[in-house]
Amino acid sequence: MPLPTQWATPEDFATLFQYFWHRDFPMDQRSTGARRTDWTIHIGVVIRSIADLMGLVTRFERGGRKDAVQRSTEGDEVAIEWEWGGVWGNELEKLKHHKVWSKDKSMERLLKYAVFITYTHTPNIQKVYDHVMNEWKGAPWPLLLILIDLEESRKFSSHKEFKNIQMSVFDAGSRRDLRVIPAFPWNVGSSRWYAQAPK
Repeated sequence: MPLPTQWATPEDFATLFQYFWHRDFPMDQRSTGARRTDWTIHIGVVIRSIADLMGLVTRFERGGRKDAVQRSTEGDEVAIEWEWGGVWGNELEKLKHHKVWSKDKSMERLLKYAVFITYTHTPNIQKVYDHVMNEWKGAPWPLLLILIDLEESRKFSSHKEFKNIQMSVFDAGSRRDLRVIPAFPWNVGSSRWYAQAPK
């Protein structure tokens, strides 16, 4: 039996990502030493937590070396890539041409959607959107783009200061913005992280 149409939607994923991203955040304003591997692991934990709440299982490094696939009892539902270096590599191509695993080999099935989590410098957000729009033409399923914009900064050991998380869905030649949220927990006004931040 397939997943219900309104189960595990891109909007569901975006909402859960938003909250899990801030939970167990790998740094704070005093301990700023998080590096690329810390962010990679943090995203992996977030992906697994989202799948768990949706009743799916997570398989890492599957299907042509996808970073992760969230799978139901019927087969692949969501293919996911995350990349520190932006949208300019082959990750979009891998997501667009994902070979969907299905329990029933006699039936071809599609993903519900793909997810790409990546970073860009704040002035380049529109360039990223234009590139993704062009690359995602003709894709068989929607793409949820989770884009963390940043600026160079010496305040953090990674030399990157995250600003916002921009979430958009690309489908059938159009982009639909879902939300923009602060990337750092302590910038979420009236939250416990905001209250705990040194003033």
